[in-house]
Amino acid sequence: MRIPTTFTRTLATILLFAPLSLANGDPIRLMLDETDRPLQDEPVAPTKLEAPVEPAPRRPFSLSLAPEDEPITPNASSHVRLVSAETPPTPDQELDVQVIPSYPARNQLREANGPLRVRGIRREEIANPAAPAGTPAFQEQPIPPSTSDNPSASAEPPLQLPQPPGSRFTVVNSEAANSNPMVTVPESTSSVATVSNEDDSLSVCNLMPGETSLARLDQQWGEPAKQRRIDQEKRVRLYENRPGFDQVEVAIDGEKIVSLLLIPSQPMTLDDVEVKFDLTQITPADVRDSTGRSLGWIYPEKSIMLPQPTDTNSSKIDRIIVQARSPEGYLLRAQSRSSLAYRDRLEDYRLALEVEPHCAEAWHETSKILEQIGRTEEAFEASRHAISGVGAKPEFRLHRSMLSATLGNIDSALQSTQQVAEDSTVAREIRAAAYCQWGDLLQMAGPAKNAEAVSRHVKAIETASPLVNDPNRDVRRTAKQVLIDAHTSLAMDIATGDWEKKPETVNQWLSRAKIYVDDVMTNEEGTDLLRLKLLTQSLMAHGSFSHNFDPSESVDQILGSYREIVRETDDPFLHRAIEWKMGLALSKAVLVENERGRYLEALSLADEARTYVKAGMVGREVNTEEHILLGFVFFRAGTIQAVQKKNHHAAADWYDRAIPHLNEPKLKELLLDERGESLVSMGVSYWTIGHRQRGVELSEQGKSLIESAIAQDPSFRQKLVIPLDNLAQMYRQLGDTQRSAQYTASSQEIQQSLGTNPVQR
Repeated sequence: MRIPTTFTRTLATILLFAPLSLANGDPIRLMLDETDRPLQDEPVAPTKLEAPVEPAPRRPFSLSLAPEDEPITPNASSHVRLVSAETPPTPDQELDVQVIPSYPARNQLREANGPLRVRGIRREEIANPAAPAGTPAFQEQPIPPSTSDNPSASAEPPLQLPQPPGSRFTVVNSEAANSNPMVTVPESTSSVATVSNEDDSLSVCNLMPGETSLARLDQQWGEPAKQRRIDQEKRVRLYENRPGFDQVEVAIDGEKIVSLLLIPSQPMTLDDVEVKFDLTQITPADVRDSTGRSLGWIYPEKSIMLPQPTDTNSSKIDRIIVQARSPEGYLLRAQSRSSLAYRDRLEDYRLALEVEPHCAEAWHETSKILEQIGRTEEAFEASRHAISGVGAKPEFRLHRSMLSATLGNIDSALQSTQQVAEDSTVAREIRAAAYCQWGDLLQMAGPAKNAEAVSRHVKAIETASPLVNDPNRDVRRTAKQVLIDAHTSLAMDIATGDWEKKPETVNQWLSRAKIYVDDVMTNEEGTDLLRLKLLTQSLMAHGSFSHNFDPSESVDQILGSYREIVRETDDPFLHRAIEWKMGLALSKAVLVENERGRYLEALSLADEARTYVKAGMVGREVNTEEHILLGFVFFRAGTIQAVQKKNHHAAADWYDRAIPHLNEPKLKELLLDERGESLVSMGVSYWTIGHRQRGVELSEQGKSLIESAIAQDPSFRQKLVIPLDNLAQMYRQLGDTQRSAQYTASSQEIQQSLGTNPVQR
């Protein structure tokens, strides 16, 4: 925006009529085009500034699928052909997905959802199932106080996370452990009353592996009816006719009781078991094997397991297994919970880490949820412990690599991801996920890597497709998730790259992704989060290139999916995570509507996006890409108010929200010219409403950013003219004629050097 040079009218009159070209002299300029419409920015990607590379002369490539719009076949021979621009790549065969359903429960017990990690000691040897005892309790970390005025923030309990362990091994004071052998469950998790080992009598219900001493068992129960030695250290004792139980088998490792197998005198109902063992306040975990077949339940706080009855027609419990408290039960319970239950799953992982501070899976799953709720730094720290913990897996390295890229280290992330993808010893479904992530990282690296990103995403589809009918539920589900991610990523690759037939090809890949989403939601216990993610990515893809695209239908579907999820759960962490995603999706729709010239619709969407962003920002660390998107969206909304609605006060309200994002230190050297021009335009609105000092500061700041951009690319020099002219007028009206003359001379010098006619003063 340019300040007027003629003073025949008052400043207020000039500012009122200048946008209508009725004022004498040069009109105020808001960095707009000749038709006084807001600038049409291309979507911004958070990439590092690089010297421009001249592309080699070639035809644009083309990427599309078969017209049948069927997903790629899961056969080993299936692959996508990358061919010339005339013939776009297509899948070779039609889809032949035959989803293997989970086995139904054998009786009326609840369905299960995880591998049973305990063996009946009557049938097979004990493989030392005792969990490490004496590990120190964790310390709790509350969520840092937020400055947001979101009213729901005060009602939310603090998020509790374990402190990282100091070393792999913990020295246990045996005397202290014996003096207080019980592990206390936090009150927030369970109100179960533990049974003290100081009771006079030792009943079956208070005999606790890992806590009750073998000497006390000998003293209270005497000699067993039978004893079987498994090896030098491991043996099994059989006690008969204990009160309420025909048999009690006690597995011993050295001098430690590690597990029990209890055979009731009569099969018991579930209610009877819960009352007898004081389990009524504990949420059990469902347990399944790798094919999804129901195996039973586990109560993690007491490590009591109820296997499926041996009589398939009975619903009563005929066996009870008790082990020392271990992280596995908490992990199983977290897995059996809905994926929408962020808070409850985080608590299960916290309890697992309380028992075993080096449990890699608990750290990994904690990291994933922390990433979703926007606590990226903490998620990265948790991922570091995951890859160095007990039971670390290659997929944990993939997650850490993506977090590393989010924090700005793309090169390291690419190297680590490539290593997993090309490691033949890694499971095929994990390699497929690595190829998909490899492509995502290449896409983040900038437009020059677009073709490579396409190639890696195609490779991910080829690798995952044969696994969609695998009988192992985890393998099958991982493969389908990879196919969803790879298809949507290919849609984004094409939308942002140099390809032919963009609209139809993007639609084809998104249609394929939708088929897999529907399959996972129908057959694999998927949630509406998948559909919401697909809808937002579809909007992002279509909004990334110029074509006849109306985002209104996509916005309505996204809002509908959001309301469905909110209705299903009251989890505050999940709500804020999806509110943030909603805000970003609506922000993208703002830019699309602005580009189409539908300014009122864009302004309405911006107002709605602002509401979601405000709610979702509580406790969140905003990354570089999000700062860029929100900064320019709020700037566009302010520009619409200033130019289309002639309301500079309303524009300044939007600019107040945009400035912190555009001035975020994370942006560093990114988009210097565009951010500079935006600040210059903002300065005019503040000047117009009487905030003159603020107007000068923003104009000076914008000029400095543009000068930095010129140092990297001299072609931006023309963009310095308007800031110099505006500052010349501002300082002249403030009475600083010397500085005004300096800026005027600098502007005229640039215009003369570029062959343009300088403005005559």
